[in-house]
This record gives sequence, C-alpha cells and structure tokens, in this order.
Amino acid sequence: MTDTATGRLAVLRLLALSVACAMTVSVIYIPQSLLASIAADLEISHQRASVLATAVMVGYAAGIVFLVPLAARIETRRQVTYQTIALACMLLLAAAVPNLAAAIAAFAAVGFVAGISQVLIAAANRMSPVARRGATNSVLVGSLLVGIFGGRALMSVSTEWIGWRGTVVAAAVAVLAVLPSTRWALRRSLPPEGSVLPHGALVGTIVRQAVRNRTLLRSALTQACVLATFNSIWTVMVLHLTDSEISWTLGQAGLFGLVGALAGLFTPWSGRLIDRYGARRMTGWFLLVLLVAMAAILPTSGVPVAFGFVMFIATWTNQSALSGNQVRALAADPERSAQLNTAFSFIVFLGGGLGGLLGPLVYALGGIDAVAVEGILLIAAAIALWWSIPDSIAEEKVRPPSLSSV
Repeated sequence: MTDTATGRLAVLRLLALSVACAMTVSVIYIPQSLLASIAADLEISHQRASVLATAVMVGYAAGIVFLVPLAARIETRRQVTYQTIALACMLLLAAAVPNLAAAIAAFAAVGFVAGISQVLIAAANRMSPVARRGATNSVLVGSLLVGIFGGRALMSVSTEWIGWRGTVVAAAVAVLAVLPSTRWALRRSLPPEGSVLPHGALVGTIVRQAVRNRTLLRSALTQACVLATFNSIWTVMVLHLTDSEISWTLGQAGLFGLVGALAGLFTPWSGRLIDRYGARRMTGWFLLVLLVAMAAILPTSGVPVAFGFVMFIATWTNQSALSGNQVRALAADPERSAQLNTAFSFIVFLGGGLGGLLGPLVYALGGIDAVAVEGILLIAAAIALWWSIPDSIAEEKVRPPSLSSV
C-alpha cells in the first residue's frame, strides 16, 4: 500500500470516528436545545425543565464511570455497537415520556449510554503516534462541537416541523445510521488493554488513580469549571435570544447554534498549537481568552452580531481548553488512556451537570449578564487550578503516535 493510500485510509477512518463522536454527543444536549418546547409540552416552567439538562449530564458522568472502563476488557467495536443500539432505544423511550419525572429518568438513561465518544477518543489516542495525539484529539474534540451545535440548529428547526418528540425519534434513527461506518473505522483497532480486576474493583482503581494523580485531577477540575461555564450559558441561550430584548423565533435561536458549529471547525488548529508549544502553555492562553470573552458578554449581549462573535470565541476556547487538558490527563499514562479518560471525563461532566442547573437559576435572577458574571468567576477558578498543575510531564517533552499510521 502506498503512503498516499495509507494517508487516505487514515483520513477516512478519522472522518468516520469524528462523525460518530458528533452524532452520539449531540443527543446529550437535547434538553438544552429543546428546553422551551419540552417545558411547554410538559406544562412546566423553564427552571423545572432545566433539571433535564442536569439529569442527562449526571447520567453521562455515571455512564463514563461504569461503561467506559469496559474498554479494558471488551473490543472497542463491540462495545460501541452495543452502546449505540442501547442509545437509540433510550432515545425512543425519552420521546414517549408523559411527565417530568419520567423525562428525568429517560434522559438520565440516555446520558448513561451516550458516552460513546469517550470510548472512541481513548481508542484513537492509543492508535495515534505521540507527536500527533494533540492534532488527532483536537479533530475529535472539534467534531464534538460540530455535533453539539449542528445538532442544536437542526433539532430546533426540526421541532418547528415535527415537535420535540418527533425530533428525538429522528435523533435515534440518525444514531443508528452512523453505526456501520463506525464499525468499519474500528475494524483494525487495538485489542483491549486488559485487566485482571473485576469490573467493580477496576472502577474503584480508576477513582483512586484520579485522586492520586495531581496532573489528571487538576486538569479535570480545570475543565469542569470551563464546562460548567459553557453549559450555564448555552442552556439559557434560547431563553435569552427569544426574550423581549432580541425577540427571535425559536427556529432563529436554534440556528444561532451554527456559531458554535463554526467554532468546532477551528478546534483542529488548536491541536497543532498544542503539539507545537505544549498542552499546559496553550491551555493557559485559551483560558485567558475565554475569561476575556466572558467579560465581553456584558456589553454585547443585546447586539446579536457582536454577541455571536463573542460566543464564537468563547466556544472555540472552551473546546480548545478541553483538548489541552485532555491531552495532559491522558499523557500521565498513555498505555492506560481509557482508564485515565474515564476519570477525567467523569469529573468534567459532573461540572457540566452543575453548570446546566446553575444557568437557568442564575438567569432567572439577573438575565444573561448574571450568567456571564457566573462564567467569569468559574473561569477565574479554572485559571487558578491551571496554575497549580505541574510544569513538566512526559507529553510536553516527547513527540509521541496519529491515525495516519494505522
């Protein structure tokens, strides 16, 4: 096989994994993007409906702890297949809920089985040469952003045509549709890392590993603050854009999500910066720019074009910081990247769940400006945590394996 052919194959495999990541992660943001429609249909307030955004995130974090570690003993392709089918089934269940209590349970179940992208990112990290892991990770992280916001825009428009329940059913069909290409991309994936421990003991080991590893723990807590900020703002975005100050329709507010999708296309560039200058240094710069973006929301929140530009910068730096923090966390022990990614992601998405709950509560008190102030405080905390992360780590010195070699 020629180098060109090998490179072509690698690009196609990475593309297939990126599409799978985008599609499966988009569903955990359904309660955010369809918040107003779900609240109206279930006849509850926006504040009560926001509990769904927290439920799906908590479920996602729990799934990361209990399902992602299965990668240590189950072939990646098999695990992804089972979880994808389960995810489609849980989405169909969520589309049929009659009340808030049932919706909380259903969306928590959706989150529990939706951590497929975490399995795929860890697998891609193992398949990639060290010198290209930052770039590979950033491509997949960028695809998450495209999925989150592209899905947000499509779901908002779809809801105006077929309602939120029909939209959730369509999401289940779309999740199943990407399964064949994902299985193809994983047909030559590396074998499981292996573990002699029972599953429960393995989960306990992962938790202890996170607590004892300063770099992993502080990187995860840093990103937890960032994701809490991200979810706080985007959970109330539709409420802000449809409020009297801007007065957009629900469909227009949904299309605003394309700002976030565009930011996802720039995230791979951040990966090249991480590979070149080091994850810790670049993460610090991303956090600083994100802090400025949070402050810039205050004077621009009522001006759609300026506000859109600020949210583009905020979203891009959020995902760029995720890529940097994740690279550092996984570099603590590359041969156990699945276990490290489990601990990292569990902490991060617990923070995200908290942000999804805080956003509507703070918004009810003072609107989008109050949410921006909350974001400023959270990012300041993230910078303080980043500052405490050790300077030296193997990933900063060694040019480690990209999907271009598999």
